[in-house]
Amino acid sequence: MKTSDKILDAARSLFNENGIRNTTTRHIASSMSISPGNLHYHFKHTEDIVIALFRELTNWYDGIVDKVQELPMERLEDLTPTLELIYEQVDKFRFFFIHFVEISIWIPEIKNDYGKLITKRENQFKTWLQRLQDQEVLFPLDDLVEEQLIKNLFIVGDFWISYNALFKQYTGEEAKRDFVSTMLSILSPHCKNVR
Repeated sequence: MKTSDKILDAARSLFNENGIRNTTTRHIASSMSISPGNLHYHFKHTEDIVIALFRELTNWYDGIVDKVQELPMERLEDLTPTLELIYEQVDKFRFFFIHFVEISIWIPEIKNDYGKLITKRENQFKTWLQRLQDQEVLFPLDDLVEEQLIKNLFIVGDFWISYNALFKQYTGEEAKRDFVSTMLSILSPHCKNVR
């Protein structure tokens, strides 16, 4: 593994454990037993590390969204394995989801990238929802219902972990089950075959 990848892994762990504002490049270097100078050779500032992690996360999502687009489905529960993978990634990068508003104010580049990402994802979700209608998993959706479904999927997908951290505080498998069931509950009223 390259040093830059090790730095990103160490930073992600520390951001998750201690929070974004309580973790400096010195903390990250110390946790890896490398000099701050060595770390700064790869990433000049903490912001550079956060941006690199954000890109890693969005690249992963690009891959999973592409897979979901092609997933043959007969019923809503067929989404469960994919939603479990998404939960695991959300948990792996939970500092982003818990501190996203603060991060987007601190690093405008991330706010701008997120805005572009939302537009891209909305188009991908529209295509996906149309496929689910074509496969007769979903009842036909009018434009307003489709728009609300997409918005709700975004809100829950991006902010469920903040809600959980503040109120439910589920961990492990219990957290994963709650995330998956909450995401499925958004689509279930529109599904033809729900167990």
